[in-house]
Amino acid sequence: MAAIEPSRIRTREEMTAQLVSLFNRDPRGMQRLAAAAGLAAGTIQHLLSGKTKNPHKETLQRFVQALGQEPGPWLEVQARLEVADREDSKQTSPEPCGPPLGRMIGDLEERDALSLEVHQAFAAAGAAPVLPPYLMRAGFDDRLRAAVAAAERRSRLVMVIGDSSTGKTRACWEAIRAVLPDWRVWHPLAPCRPLALVEALRSNRLAGRSVIWLNEAQDYLQPPQAGESVAAELQALLVEESIGPVLVLGTMWPEYWKILTHRPEQVTDLDPYRAARALLCQAEEIIAPRQFTSRQIADLAKTIAADARLRAAAERAPGGRITQELAGARELLRRYQHADPVEHAVLWAAIDARRLGHDPLLPEPLLRHAAPGYLDEHAWDQVGGLDAFSTAMDRLTAKHRRLPGPLTEHQPRPGEPSSPHPLYRLASYLEQHGRRERALLCPPSAFWEAAIRAGTPTALAALSQAAVNRGRLRHACRLAEKAADAGDPNALVRLRGILAKLREVAGNCEAAERLALQAAEEGDPTVLGQLALMREREGEHKAAEHLALQAAEAGAPTVPLQLGLMRRRASMRETAKPSAFEAAGVGGLAAWRQEARLREAAERFALQAAYASDPDGLRLAAELWEAAGDRERAERLYQQAIDAGDTIASGRLALMRDQAGDRRAAEHLALQAADAGDPTGLEKLVSMRRRAGDREAAEHLARYGLTAEGEIEVPWSL
Repeated sequence: MAAIEPSRIRTREEMTAQLVSLFNRDPRGMQRLAAAAGLAAGTIQHLLSGKTKNPHKETLQRFVQALGQEPGPWLEVQARLEVADREDSKQTSPEPCGPPLGRMIGDLEERDALSLEVHQAFAAAGAAPVLPPYLMRAGFDDRLRAAVAAAERRSRLVMVIGDSSTGKTRACWEAIRAVLPDWRVWHPLAPCRPLALVEALRSNRLAGRSVIWLNEAQDYLQPPQAGESVAAELQALLVEESIGPVLVLGTMWPEYWKILTHRPEQVTDLDPYRAARALLCQAEEIIAPRQFTSRQIADLAKTIAADARLRAAAERAPGGRITQELAGARELLRRYQHADPVEHAVLWAAIDARRLGHDPLLPEPLLRHAAPGYLDEHAWDQVGGLDAFSTAMDRLTAKHRRLPGPLTEHQPRPGEPSSPHPLYRLASYLEQHGRRERALLCPPSAFWEAAIRAGTPTALAALSQAAVNRGRLRHACRLAEKAADAGDPNALVRLRGILAKLREVAGNCEAAERLALQAAEEGDPTVLGQLALMREREGEHKAAEHLALQAAEAGAPTVPLQLGLMRRRASMRETAKPSAFEAAGVGGLAAWRQEARLREAAERFALQAAYASDPDGLRLAAELWEAAGDRERAERLYQQAIDAGDTIASGRLALMRDQAGDRRAAEHLALQAADAGDPTGLEKLVSMRRRAGDREAAEHLARYGLTAEGEIEVPWSL
């Protein structure tokens, strides 16, 4: 085997070949090596393929250290090659594959802001400009502009996080016009957002000193597979120094930020956003305020008084929410609340499609076929039929004072593939409002059937996973099959693993293990680890150990460690009589050992969370009070968290109700949590019923989790 000698490297090609040789000698594989190096797998792939012509020093250092190499010699080679690259760049420059992407920011007019998805303001007498004058917010706009200006020195990612209609996109527009007028801005859109971004970055058309405009960045990062490709490409771009500095400027709602940056609690849990999380951890996160303060409004009084729209918005806006008023948020909410039954049905179908993973453009057949499922028998007899749907769509797409309605029909851009059906976009403010309002509800059967018939190929995998989480296995199987037919090779593998877990809950251990092994063979060993921990909870220690070793051999090496920790905690509970807090197992706050300090922390968390209406904080406070032994207060806080839209709290409260002997309430809460997408409480109740010897109750609950609407009809061989 040839020796690895960095000192003998003379060219980039030789360096890439040496790095590949180094990688091939390591037995861990791409994913495990990436985790050890603290890098995304996509970044390593780019490094080994030579796509990253000039890798960032930190990337190179992490990579070689993870492979047991001293980084010094490699960094010396990197420095030497950088000097050679600079000399070469004086002689030649790479020919782009076509004109550079985007337009010069200084050449843009005010109307161009609308093409970058800045919200249109409502019409008002005497207001001629497209946009009203911009109202600067101290502590927000100055920080955003400083972050944008820093891109002059090196490539960077800046994310503006805030609720819908809080002025995120307008603030970004004003920032690039004020700070980077001699840069380009490029907004990837067609044929679909993730694909447009990935294909363009691979085409060598992005020029240095460019802004990549990622409004609603979740639409680029959240789609299954495509989102991870986007994240990997952007990570590679941010460390690529050969084209010059670039700025990736994005906006995102807080709930999406939480989803995409969440690290699974257990290594055996699915981790669908690993690359997105690695990318966003590099971002400068800037929070957009929800409203203007009284002091800010007073300071801006002259500017507000000079524009009819600002003046009207300031007079009508509750609590300083001027940007929401300008964007028509209150009018949208009024139209939603006063909608007739058919309009409500269409909007609920659109909201459910978006919150369960459908991409932003919703096909008309999806809404048409799903809407009847949201109408009860009386409403259907009164208004049902195609004419009622057409009338409802006309009303929902009608503008009010020049502002878009709850639904907007999509107009294809030049070069964008045409759709055989009209496509509609749900107003972002209503989408966010509906997500919170419908967080604990599961769509009717008609929704899943419509998704199978008319969902876009990019949405099928996400909707399949959403169906699995809600116990709609019959629909999940068909969605997964369509996703596989559309080219998603992982759809059936993922579903096979989750089916194995559900078979385990139902007590069919043989089928569960067979499915789990098949999933592991096809590249998903996580389900073996999940089964191991479930068997351990059931008291089947030998079976748990066997599965844990199989999971480790298949690529999940931490499962035996988790199993050992679980046994150690169980032993401590039996012999050491730990504090109430430790016995409750409330994770990373184990330092709070004394009950007095625990109660103090619970009180503080409860007050802060209640003030901010923060579901996570309310749930944490409930866990603390439960650990301190105050069950009444814990249950009250769990209920507040549920009312605030926290699905996990339903499962936790279900277990408390079950321990208190209220089985009916426990089952209702567990089923509610499953409908909202968190089946863990249901699974634990099934295990508890089985251990108590009540097999009939266990089978009843398991049947809900497995079928919900009839026996599973799997159209492909498991």
